[in-house]
Amino acid sequence: GGNSDTFGRILAQKLSERIGQQVVVENKVGAGGTIAVAFTAKSAPDGYTLVVADNGTQSIAPALYGSRLQYDVFKDFSPIMLATTFPTVILVHPSVQAKSPKEFVALVKSQPGKFTFSSAGTGNGSHLALELFRSAAGGLDMVHIPYKGGAPAMQAMLAGDVQLTSVSVNTSIAHIQSGRAKALGLASTKRSSALPDVPTFIESGIPFEAESWLAILGPAGIPPQIVAKLNAEIALALQQPDVKERLAKLGLDVVASSPAAYTQMLQTDVPKWGKAVKDSGAVAE
Repeated sequence: GGNSDTFGRILAQKLSERIGQQVVVENKVGAGGTIAVAFTAKSAPDGYTLVVADNGTQSIAPALYGSRLQYDVFKDFSPIMLATTFPTVILVHPSVQAKSPKEFVALVKSQPGKFTFSSAGTGNGSHLALELFRSAAGGLDMVHIPYKGGAPAMQAMLAGDVQLTSVSVNTSIAHIQSGRAKALGLASTKRSSALPDVPTFIESGIPFEAESWLAILGPAGIPPQIVAKLNAEIALALQQPDVKERLAKLGLDVVASSPAAYTQMLQTDVPKWGKAVKDSGAVAE
């Protein structure tokens, strides 16, 4: 039910229609998605086994797992494309008396150690996004409370057990619309079409972004002509108006990049998230 799964099923359906061959979605859950990615890295490089990877498995995992990670994010894959991007939205409980990021920062600084934030687990993207926010806002003194998954982390914020959490846009929409949560801002370089009235933190004067993404990868060694064919067919599938509309409602913006553009992005993304992992002191259990 997460972004990778939902996106994968939407793409598989459209791609099956385009190529006249069934595309099967297989969930391999566990270890933050790294089990599925490791399985793909060890698969035959024939173009028939691909994975929907994300910044958690490719940019955060190297620092979080260290030598225990069973793949090299640069050497063990044939990039097909950077498929979509989606911003993180930081939510606060309605009881928090702040109407803007700057008001929230001032409030936290006036009461150091009082505010708490939840995450889907230590070292998870939801945790590290808030660590990046804390740093960009001048080192906010808040207490991190990790939960075993995104659902309980969200419930803790909705119940007022913590004041702050971070989630993907599609997870936040219903709670914002119901008034059970307030959007503090988007950790992105641009606004989201799914939440057009929510400003970015950069607009609010806080130089901070924690944009997430989904990519299509195969095992290293897929012949270039197969990579090119996969890239072209998947790009055409993603650019279909009905697909773009379904993804936009989930807060996913279609990119459909070249393989080289994905690699270039990863070269800057890995150090950014690696620093966040190091600064947070997070270690995978």
